[in-house]
Order: sequence, then structure tokens, then C-alpha cells
Amino acid sequence: MSDLEIYARKSDWDELKQLVLRHGERVCVRKNDYFVQCGDASDRIAYIKRGAFKYTRTRTDGKERILSFMFEGEFIANYIPSRNESMALMNVQALEDSVIYVFPVSRYRQFFEKKIGRSVYVPQFTEVIAFGFLQKMLSWACDTPEERYFSLKERVPDIFNRVNLKDIASYIGVTPETLSRMRTSYLNKI
Repeated sequence: MSDLEIYARKSDWDELKQLVLRHGERVCVRKNDYFVQCGDASDRIAYIKRGAFKYTRTRTDGKERILSFMFEGEFIANYIPSRNESMALMNVQALEDSVIYVFPVSRYRQFFEKKIGRSVYVPQFTEVIAFGFLQKMLSWACDTPEERYFSLKERVPDIFNRVNLKDIASYIGVTPETLSRMRTSYLNKI
């Protein structure tokens, strides 16, 4: 189950998925290429048809921090900053050769935003993304690295075949050596 599907029903995404697949531009993204980089303006959302991406941010000590992973059937975007006309707060980088369907957020708004009096109604998509990042923040504050590890393994059972150990360790907040020990301990219990 994707991060987004945890917070919203699959049917909530079907309309957006169909819109992006129907009207979006098919783009092949090579491993390590960026969908968007921190500090850039980005007005695009994309549906991942095949592949994997990571959301990252560089810490003040120069080390890269993995914030999230996204896989087939999920969306990548820098939606909230573009909504507020600010620059991207995170990098979105391909972990493997990928195929995505790219759609401008401004066109998304034309399809889904509805003016009601002086207010603008924005569908659940924006709330779900914001809630997803809140859940991640709470996980960092409250969950153990082991709990984050098991949650990731449940969501993406083949994660170790697709993402390198260093990136997984960064995502759950441990060193690669600690992650290797956690994995060995887990495998010995099976």
C-alpha cells in the first residue's frame, strides 16, 4: 500500500490518475535524474507508471536525508510549495530508470478546484499529501527505527532489491551498519 493510500481511499485517486494518464506527457527518467530539485520552481505532478523515486533534502552538515520513497502507481509532486508559489523544498530523484506521466499543476487546478463564493475548494489530494508528511514527522518523533523498518518492508516487500542499503538506512534514521544488523536479526527470527 502506498503512503498516499494509507490516508485516502484508492478511489479518491482514480480520477486524478485517469486525468494524468489521459492528458499527461509520457516521460522516461533515467536513474539518478531529478524530477525536481530543491530551490527550483516546479509546477508539475507525475504518476509513476514504472520505477521508483526518493524525496531528499540535504542537511546543514551536507549529508543527504531520505524523506520518502515512491513507487509504481503512486504520484510524485512538489505540490504544496508550487501551490504557494515558493520554490521546491525537496529533491525528487529517480532511483531506477522510470516511466512517468507528467501533468502541470496549473491544469490540475483547472480540472479540480471549484470556486465557492470567495473560497476555493481544493480536493482531498492536497490534504492527503500534507497529512502524509505530518504522519512521517510523527513517525520520526514517536516510532523506533525498527518500527519504521517493518512499516517500510510491509509497504514494499522487495525494497532491498530496489533501493540501496544506505538510502533505506537514511529513511529509517540509522546507519547502514545498524540496518544490516537489524536485517540479520530479523532474518534469523524467521
